Amino acid sequence: MADPTLDKQKRAIARNLIETRGLQQAFHAATQFGWHDIADRIRDEIEQSRNTLRSEISH
Repeated sequence: MADPTLDKQKRAIARNLIETRGLQQAFHAATQFGWHDIADRIRDEIEQSRNTLRSEISH
């Protein structure tokens, strides 16, 4: 069973990296530190922002 506290901490790290560095640099930093699960979360946010942008452009 996954530790919910650890998951919450990882979400907080990902959010902090994104807010201070932006999506691309946050992803790069997470991969450089070997935080692959955090990098996956950031990659999901990158994809979500791309999909949102595509949706806004097409309307």
